[in-house]
Amino acid sequence: MKSEAQLKTPFLDALISYVQSSPVPFDVPGHKLGRLETDLSRRLSPAILHYDANAPIGLDNLYNARGVIKESEDLMAKLCHADHCLFSVNGTTGGILSMFLAVLDNKDKVILPRNAHKSVINALIISGAVPIFVSPEIDEELGIANGVSLATYVEAMDRHPEAKAVFVINPTYYGIACDLRAVAREAHRRGMVVLVDEAHGSSFYFGKGLPVSAMDADCDVTSVSFHKNSGSLTQSSIILTKGNRVEFSEIKRAFAMLSSTSPNPLLIASLDAARKEMYLRGKELYRKDIELAVYAKKKIDGIPGLSCKTKKEILSKGNGDAVYDVDETKLVISVRGLGLYGYDVYKELRQHDNIQLELGEVFVVLALIGPGTQKEDVDRLVEAFEGLSQRHSGDKKTRRRYTYQFAFPKTVVPPREGYDAPSKVVSLKDAVGEISAETVMAYPPGIPLVIPGELVDRDVVRMIEFYYRENGQVLKDSEPRKMKVIDRSRWYLAQEYPFL
Repeated sequence: MKSEAQLKTPFLDALISYVQSSPVPFDVPGHKLGRLETDLSRRLSPAILHYDANAPIGLDNLYNARGVIKESEDLMAKLCHADHCLFSVNGTTGGILSMFLAVLDNKDKVILPRNAHKSVINALIISGAVPIFVSPEIDEELGIANGVSLATYVEAMDRHPEAKAVFVINPTYYGIACDLRAVAREAHRRGMVVLVDEAHGSSFYFGKGLPVSAMDADCDVTSVSFHKNSGSLTQSSIILTKGNRVEFSEIKRAFAMLSSTSPNPLLIASLDAARKEMYLRGKELYRKDIELAVYAKKKIDGIPGLSCKTKKEILSKGNGDAVYDVDETKLVISVRGLGLYGYDVYKELRQHDNIQLELGEVFVVLALIGPGTQKEDVDRLVEAFEGLSQRHSGDKKTRRRYTYQFAFPKTVVPPREGYDAPSKVVSLKDAVGEISAETVMAYPPGIPLVIPGELVDRDVVRMIEFYYRENGQVLKDSEPRKMKVIDRSRWYLAQEYPFL
């Protein structure tokens, strides 16, 4: 049944009305609704600055929403089968930080996958929560982490019944989803809250043939990157809550503490508009996306040196419920048969074919199909991969010996203690045997190689050196090929952590 309310865009309408009323601005921002022109407005559109208004009368307040923002958030919550919604202008990172700070106190334990995004590690540092890491299943052929099996989650819950929360990624960067309903059911049976990272799962709320969403799986809080796959502007996300296990007021309190007090109205308006579009055309758009993805995978999988498996083929590999479901719209393309690293392919397709992929990893590249993708775009992608194969498949000299090893280091102390401890900077080779005081990650996808409080072993150093050698993008606090580690001469190791 159609909902007349979902056809509204309360905040967008109010923003347009405000600008069309031609107010004389004596408030921020300084460009005064575009009266000060810049190259941004001259070269793109004057509307960018015209609609960059502050929070005047009639446009509501994001942190005390009672008017058009509240109305827009309520419409989003209803559409996503949630009880409450907050519009995040700090992306899903802001949502994850907010949920951790709201739910977890210092030294509370949380069960979570080690292949979590950097924002989750930062949330551990800020909240002081103690992580109980569980290991995802590893696809050795592709060199990527999949989901975490239900048995692994349950074993951690039984071993740590005092844990306050369970954190789940739905889905991974590569589109892999675990049995979220079962994980939530087991966690709730033990009195634990379920928190979810749905940075790559906004489509689950609107499309058929996709994994279950966090709200439909009866989870408690989720942060969803609406911008990644549902049409809003970059950096705009939503926080959704359901049930009474988490006080919504606590989420709002943490959210206000961690977010900008000058939220950009264009981000809020984009969420309002994208929600309406998903209501009207979401099912149709994601059905089209799945059809394009199946078409693309069949074409690419037939190209010499490349492999791109369908959802059915991935599920038939026998990974159990660690690969419970798959987002078909994510094209995970193995390039091992070409003797190239994913980094090489990522750069070559951009430079040679003007194709922008989502990321290049060691053995794979990732291409995302979204609501804006057209068939001609997919045909160009296939054509580019055909050209790539022709350029490299016959060149035996390009064959490389793969030395990359996917591993996670040992946790010694919680991230906050590792982050706060006295530190020193040493060379990478001298860091072996030390405890990291920084987060080091390859970006994208943003999954840390080592985090504060973890042991820097030879595998960690070997992986960091591998990314440097192959021109991967390494993000870290200290200088390249150096490492910030705990200065043990100025630090006392507390003996209170059972996982030491």
